[in-house]
Amino acid sequence: MSKGRLRQIRRRIQSTNSIMQITRAMEMVARAKVQKIEKQLAAARRFEQEVTRIVGHAVSQGIDHPFFSSKGKKAVLVITSDMGLCGAFNTDLIKKAETEARELGEDFAGFIVIGARGASHFRKHPQTLMIMEKFYDVPNFAIAERLADRIIEGFENGLFKGLNVVYSNFRSALVQRAVSSVLVPITISKPEKQEGYRKDWEFEPDVEEFIDRYLFLYLSARLFTFMFETKVSEFYARMNAMKNATENAKEVIRKLTLDYNKARQAAITQEIIEVVNGAEALKE
Repeated sequence: MSKGRLRQIRRRIQSTNSIMQITRAMEMVARAKVQKIEKQLAAARRFEQEVTRIVGHAVSQGIDHPFFSSKGKKAVLVITSDMGLCGAFNTDLIKKAETEARELGEDFAGFIVIGARGASHFRKHPQTLMIMEKFYDVPNFAIAERLADRIIEGFENGLFKGLNVVYSNFRSALVQRAVSSVLVPITISKPEKQEGYRKDWEFEPDVEEFIDRYLFLYLSARLFTFMFETKVSEFYARMNAMKNATENAKEVIRKLTLDYNKARQAAITQEIIEVVNGAEALKE
């Protein structure tokens, strides 16, 4: 085998090794980030549950509010990532959002998109209402409040009368699923079924004014949890994808090294044969 072939295999080994170093580094970065924020997700979930419980007690007193009884076209809010290299993470979210739109049929108002990956897909869609690229890195409550403001503004301006949220539900390090949840109209289980239920709740100055102010906190809390779930899922998806890429690179290097050694041995054998044949020819 020619020396050119050996050089080609050696270059492929070097380039694959460089890629492996990058994927290993990205896996370590994702691991460090997710370890930092995963505990915060549990706190965000508990906060949302408590806010929901309080709203449930207010609703049980028979209030009438547009966010509880709205009827009309629904928008689909899809939360994707700004970065790629996380396997089928964004693809699953986009497919889920499109499925939601098809199921709504004539009641579909349009897409609200968060994340550069979702934006690149929905940018030219005729029913895209809003696009928010690089809206946040790590979620915080101020970001959730900004998003809640825009949703309330869209609701009041008549862009939509209902909202379904497509996000990634974090279940474990290996399982993250694209799911949908109804945000508006607000549906909350009866407070009698909630933990810590008490009948003697009082609201000041009155329950109607309380719910007007508190609904913004409720929407922000739920959006905050959705974004946190998606961000933790993204980090784990990227960590798993980079780990798989690193393992695949190791396997490619192993096979290329084997091919290189075989080719090198064949070249050495060929050179020995040529030397022996030359010596035999000189004897004759």
